[in-house]
Amino acid sequence: MQDQRRSVLLVEDEALIRMMLAGEFEDGGFEVHEAGSADKAVALLEAGLEVTAVVTDVRMPGSMDGLGLTAWLADRRPGLPVVIISGYVAASEAVGLNPAVVAVLSKPYNPIDIVTLVSGPVFGGSVEP
Repeated sequence: MQDQRRSVLLVEDEALIRMMLAGEFEDGGFEVHEAGSADKAVALLEAGLEVTAVVTDVRMPGSMDGLGLTAWLADRRPGLPVVIISGYVAASEAVGLNPAVVAVLSKPYNPIDIVTLVSGPVFGGSVEP
């Protein structure tokens, strides 16, 4: 049985980056659900996928990018923590779309830092601003 308290939806169009991040989350005890686009992430969530956090890139192919997904989540899954990974977005812009944005991390980043960040706010830990 899947532990819903430790599940993350990882949205990244670059397969190697997605696989590397998924491995780090799995090593951190998370159940990982992967999507190669925001459109696929929306389809998974609309099909009933329940997760406790979303980690998304911004620039991806499809009808929606990571910021569109972030806004969609604010409307359909309010309060679901989101971490945005991008070299193109300011934190204030992302939080304006969805107050549940925990952080905007610039590339390059340390994957372990993302796992630690998601673990903190989702599970009662604290994160330095």
